[in-house]
Amino acid sequence: MPEVISDAQEVTPEWLTDLLRLKGILASGRVTRVFAASTRTLFVSVVSHLIVEYSPGASRDAPARLFLKLSNPNTTPDAPRAEPPEEIAFYERVVPATPDAPVPRCYDAAYSRATGRSHLLLEDLSETHGHPPVPLPPTLSECELAVDCLARFHAHWWEHPQLGEGVGRLLDDAGVAELARATAARFAAFADFAGESLSPARRELIGRVIDTFPRPWVRLKSARGLTLTHGDAHTWNFLFPRAPDAQKVYLIDWQLWHPHIGARDLAFMMTIFWYPERRARMEMPLLRRYHEKLIEGGVRGYGWDDCRDDYRWSAVRNIFIPLIQWSRDMGAWYWWSNFERAVLAFEDLHCVELIEG
Repeated sequence: MPEVISDAQEVTPEWLTDLLRLKGILASGRVTRVFAASTRTLFVSVVSHLIVEYSPGASRDAPARLFLKLSNPNTTPDAPRAEPPEEIAFYERVVPATPDAPVPRCYDAAYSRATGRSHLLLEDLSETHGHPPVPLPPTLSECELAVDCLARFHAHWWEHPQLGEGVGRLLDDAGVAELARATAARFAAFADFAGESLSPARRELIGRVIDTFPRPWVRLKSARGLTLTHGDAHTWNFLFPRAPDAQKVYLIDWQLWHPHIGARDLAFMMTIFWYPERRARMEMPLLRRYHEKLIEGGVRGYGWDDCRDDYRWSAVRNIFIPLIQWSRDMGAWYWWSNFERAVLAFEDLHCVELIEG
């Protein structure tokens, strides 16, 4: 068997039997059959839901369903590097150090330095958990579960001594300067591309934000007030329980995790993907709930005004996230709406006052 799985058919009964025995999951019996119930090709990955069958007398807690995530063979692989990709590193380093981590159980995580490819073999939660179909938003109760999930995770990693010291990387002066330079250059390219579709008012507004660079990122040079963030916490990366009385929520797709301001995850969820009417009803109540849960989780010296301003600064930075999506050819149907919503949130939150204060 290869070091890294490149196709679901490579998950053979023999390979999976050996893996589950090594993990202490299959104390008796063996895997007799593995097959993919479904397979989808996504932007950077190929995902399969696997059905597993066992011999009589196999361990009762052996998984009957698995979720396999592979590098997309149609994309250019990562250049070989010493460190594994972020999602592999997350399951190897962060999850073991996080009590009751809000993630599916990981049975195997592997990365090939020779090919730049990787695979994850996870618990399949599709029978008990799911999310609304894109682009439908979750209910208020589901949003509350998502906020509570983020707050618990953020509280554990809040100003953690390992931030930037073995877990994630903090920015230095050069990193902040490069981030500001690259962001300004990307907007210039986007403005040229958009032409008359980008109004003079939009251009002037974003120019005022760029004039504040590198101010939006200077906080990221120190672990003070930072935590570990998901980085892509839109609500379709949450798995909500199907049973109405269940409370356990899971977060998936951790390839963009990094040390950052915790409110950034909430701002990503609400300012980029929600329309103004929904934000007007739910935004501040959910942010207040998040702050209360942080305090309950042991975070100290972080007042409500601090949290609200961190959220607003995140809304400032979020204007530029759809431009990253544009630069990666993710489709105008996706990034243009995200850009418009992000700018509307910037205006609704009076972020001009923030950057000029």
